[in-house]
Amino acid sequence: MIRNLLLTIGFILFTGVMLHAQQAALQGKVVDQDTKEPIPFANIVVENKGSQVGGTSSDFDGNYVIKPLPPGKVDVKATFVGYKTKLIQGVTLGADRIRFLDIELEATAETLETVEVVDYKVPLIDKDQTASGATVTAEEIAKMPQRNANAVATTVGGVFSQDGERGSVRGARTDATATFIDGIRVIGNSSVPQSAIEQVDVILGGVPARYGDATSGIINVTTKGPARQFGAGIELETSQFLDPFGYNRVGFNIMGPLIKGKNKNNTSLLGFFLAGDIDFQQDGSPSPIGYGTTTEDALSSIEQNPLRPSGTGTGTYLNGEFLRSDDLRNVKASLNTNRQSYNFIGNINIRTTETINLTIGGSYFYNHRNLYNYAATLANYDKNTIQDNTNYRGYIKFSQRFPGSSESTSAFRNFFYAIQFDYTKDKGEFGDPYHWDNIFEYGYIGKFTSYKTPTFELGSDTVNGVYYDNIWLLNSWNYDTLVTWDPRNTNPLVAEYTNNYYTVYGGFPEGHYENLDQIMLGGGLVNGSTPQAIYSLYQSPGTNQSGYGKFDNDQYNIRVDASLDIKNHAIKLGFQYEQRVNSFVNYAPTGLWNLMRGLTNFHIMELDLDNPEVISYDGHVDTILYPRRYDANSQMIFDRNLRIAMGLPEDGLDYIETDSYDISNNTIEYYDKNGILHTSTLNTDDLSISLFSPDELWNNGSSYINYSGFDYTGERLKEQPSFSDFFTATDDDGMFTRPIGAFRPIYMAGYIQDQFAFKDLIFNIGVRVDRYDANQQVLVDPFVLYPRYTVSEKDALPFEFTTPENIGGDYVIYVDQVDNPTEVVGYRNDYIWYNAEGIEIQDPNVLDVGYGISPALVNPEQDRVSLESFKDYDPQINVMPRISFSFPISDEALFFAHYDVLTQRPTSNSYTSPATWYYFNFTGNQINNPNLEPTKTIDYELGFTQRVTQSSSVTFTAFYREMRNMLQTYRFNGAYPKDYTSYNNIDFGTVNGITAEYDLRRTQNLRLRAAYTLQFADATGSSTATAASLIAAGLPNLRSTYPMPWDRRHQFNIVMDYRWSSGKNYNGPRTERKNGKAPIDWLSNTGFNFTLIGGSGTPYTASRNVTSPISGGTNLLKGTYSGSRLPWQFRFDIRIDKDIYFDLRKPREGKEGRQAYLNVYFQILNLLNTKNVINVYPYTGNPDDDGYLSAPEWQRQINNQLDPQSFRDLYSVFVDNPGNYSMPRQIRFGLMFNF
Repeated sequence: MIRNLLLTIGFILFTGVMLHAQQAALQGKVVDQDTKEPIPFANIVVENKGSQVGGTSSDFDGNYVIKPLPPGKVDVKATFVGYKTKLIQGVTLGADRIRFLDIELEATAETLETVEVVDYKVPLIDKDQTASGATVTAEEIAKMPQRNANAVATTVGGVFSQDGERGSVRGARTDATATFIDGIRVIGNSSVPQSAIEQVDVILGGVPARYGDATSGIINVTTKGPARQFGAGIELETSQFLDPFGYNRVGFNIMGPLIKGKNKNNTSLLGFFLAGDIDFQQDGSPSPIGYGTTTEDALSSIEQNPLRPSGTGTGTYLNGEFLRSDDLRNVKASLNTNRQSYNFIGNINIRTTETINLTIGGSYFYNHRNLYNYAATLANYDKNTIQDNTNYRGYIKFSQRFPGSSESTSAFRNFFYAIQFDYTKDKGEFGDPYHWDNIFEYGYIGKFTSYKTPTFELGSDTVNGVYYDNIWLLNSWNYDTLVTWDPRNTNPLVAEYTNNYYTVYGGFPEGHYENLDQIMLGGGLVNGSTPQAIYSLYQSPGTNQSGYGKFDNDQYNIRVDASLDIKNHAIKLGFQYEQRVNSFVNYAPTGLWNLMRGLTNFHIMELDLDNPEVISYDGHVDTILYPRRYDANSQMIFDRNLRIAMGLPEDGLDYIETDSYDISNNTIEYYDKNGILHTSTLNTDDLSISLFSPDELWNNGSSYINYSGFDYTGERLKEQPSFSDFFTATDDDGMFTRPIGAFRPIYMAGYIQDQFAFKDLIFNIGVRVDRYDANQQVLVDPFVLYPRYTVSEKDALPFEFTTPENIGGDYVIYVDQVDNPTEVVGYRNDYIWYNAEGIEIQDPNVLDVGYGISPALVNPEQDRVSLESFKDYDPQINVMPRISFSFPISDEALFFAHYDVLTQRPTSNSYTSPATWYYFNFTGNQINNPNLEPTKTIDYELGFTQRVTQSSSVTFTAFYREMRNMLQTYRFNGAYPKDYTSYNNIDFGTVNGITAEYDLRRTQNLRLRAAYTLQFADATGSSTATAASLIAAGLPNLRSTYPMPWDRRHQFNIVMDYRWSSGKNYNGPRTERKNGKAPIDWLSNTGFNFTLIGGSGTPYTASRNVTSPISGGTNLLKGTYSGSRLPWQFRFDIRIDKDIYFDLRKPREGKEGRQAYLNVYFQILNLLNTKNVINVYPYTGNPDDDGYLSAPEWQRQINNQLDPQSFRDLYSVFVDNPGNYSMPRQIRFGLMFNF
């Protein structure tokens, strides 16, 4: 029922969303400015861009509370009879924070309304500071060099950034940080148009209970809403003629009322907001050192002539392996990596009454890009993979508040609730730029016609009772004598390899192109082949960089939030239900032609010796022919379907030449049963993936396909199949269809939080309960894939034995051999192993007594998993207390602290297809673990804020966190039927540090926010793949802590804004003019904003030996793991801008004036063009040399290359990888016009 309802809402609201689910509150007291006496029943109204978003009246003691309110900047208006109306502009409200605002009203005897307008100043000491982090408003963001949420987050102390990106937050892994847009956790794209951002809240610690599914920081973006007056803006930004990277952006925003109220404020009852960004970027991967590539002439040469004769009479060499330094050039911008994106967001707010609100809205994001591939930069960049991503969200939210009367004495006040539904679609495709979803084009290069002749041998046979001796007996119909070749333009560069091969050996088919194998051995290519790489470093021209795939993910979410004041307790509680539906299908299409070749004719390869045909000449028998033997049991489904498509009998003896397919006219050749060559014409849509069976495409684990939520033909499933359907479902012809359902994890959460004051202490105490259900089948026992006996079932074994006292009934029994067990050799309880005496052992291999590690199997002959091997995932329930408090010891100082428990569901490597287990015996790849548990963090913090001057303060924060159950590569040693590598919740780590922050509010021209962080981040793994090298070195599951790659001991985050105002407050250079003319204020409304982010070098692991992509090998540790450090790194970004104000319409009686402004700016990223080193080679510690070319031990290998000098030239370019350096300087010029 709920699912259908959410689907309906998702269909209606097909645009996406960011909804105002998080809450802010405004609280204070209204008093007489002179007497300081409280003013009861004063009216307080809160407006956002002229639209009323909240209001109340003060009580008998002048106190008021307004909640909930949207985060961001608002205007607060207070009125009372006999007093001047007071308008406080620019009050900043933080997400899930209380803003304390006392209002003083000035008494007046005038009957005409007068309004006192004041600008709000954010207090240096915030009594509600129970969370650490920062709040950055739209006004501040608008002047920053980069104006996206992640860039804003990097300016906060404790947030790591290596090269402008948002990295680790307080030492945790990058994916431990969650991004919320208007209070909703997003999947897929989290980008917001720059003009739509109202505020960014970065929460480092003291996370409120309403936030979950994150074990590090929270980045919460609040977007803008409708306004009382119509307004719009447009922005143009470009780097054309300023740098070589070709960045261009167009931004816009438009807002206003659709229906206004009849009150004097013309409050918007129905308003809208719409914003968007359109980006075009020529270079998707800028580099400070450029990119090494071939000259145009050299590239053309190796494309048109990729091969040269070997000089030995057979074989060829790649001409790409004879390139020299003169054939290379350096280009400033990466080639064919352009990208474009379209990003839109909008909402409509319907204010039905003063207390009821209905909001609907959405967002849409589309991104098209050519992916950067370093191996393709030399000669194959034209084939860079294309990727398209689309993300849209839609939502509807209903909220109602019951503010109560200011005269009420009830303990219960300010009840509020909100119900919201939201739907997110995140989908995408990737593929070759020339073939896209035409999967049969990927590996096709042309038509090959193989000419065959039957072959004979002398022998004897009896036919119809007659014995024939010393006659010719047919032993094969399939002897190839010649292969002719007709190229097609489907893959023209790849076809040139075969063209070139035929040119080199033209007229000499013997030993060169009598059959397909000779062509491939000689260096030519056939359908399904991939060109050889240039020295295993660079791709050769024409190489397909990817297959084709697509994904389609949905997220359905329902959320209920409520709040209530009970005396001085502000209670918040809520519930959330979310389900994701993740589907995908991927193909490896280049090799499909090899698969087709192997599946065709397999069932007629043998001769039917039982049905000989005697051939006589002039009455003399000299030959016996045997027809091909039809074996129905070994006929492949692809073969049968292809014959039907060709109009041939499916049980016929025709021999099909799959490589003779001609894509230009859709024909294919075959030999009939008599060895005569024919041509058949297919229909346009006959050559399709449905010719194969799923099992043929899975290819016993060496698969050409992978899918979930789609069928094998690429169609999305309309119904969810069961797990068992993969093993049992068939079509009408008995073919196994192998359906695999979408991954549908379910996440549920509930929370309650109480904020209250006890004397001078302000507490936030809450608890959150999360329930995560992976909603999939998992192995009963990850160490034994088949049903096995436990100690409680020992009577089923064919021999008697006594178990040690410490061995439980649920322990798994291990015997001497699976097939014929005679004795018990050990036991296992989950991950703990014991020998036969019950003594714990570390290495399960001691249980191998010559027949492998052997569990006592229920069915020793079982060789594939069955349904009995699986069970349902056990939902994980986590209870997370959150406690924080603040203690203002005076108006100038404040202590704050928190204790948080945070959990996060697995972010990767958790979905496992049933195909993984079904083909387990035939695969050697690392596999996902469906039984992963959520990760967990326990966070502690203690902080102190002190006001230094009337406009500045310092904050010192000490923090410590324990990270548990993090995911890591894990080797299941002792597993049956074989060891395998997967993932497990085994990593742990600690982070501790101190952050010192200095906050200088605008003082004359200067606004400054600076932070220094001393941090120690150690863990047993920095990512899920850290342990892979240990497993490769024979040290699986070894656990020890070491510094993380983002363990920057000394980190600096600085934002400075220096700005000259206008009018009487202007203090910049001025030129006085004569004749009463106004002076020229040269820098009026001009300023600059810079961010400086960086610090000490991050760790890397040094090596005592030289390794390379050519040599391979394992690095030998030098010193300790992560015991060496990169150089210090700093990045300096700046924005220089000027505001120009002018009137569109001057004010006149009855109508307000209308003002506009133009902002002109330069944005310079990496102003000093600093070439920060972000990666080095472990032996040399340098970014441009791994030591291989000069290492004595590798000179023989180098000199044995095809052309040693060419190899050295190409290797020296390859090793100087642009990815080892930070981004270069980028310069952009922009114009922003708003009215």
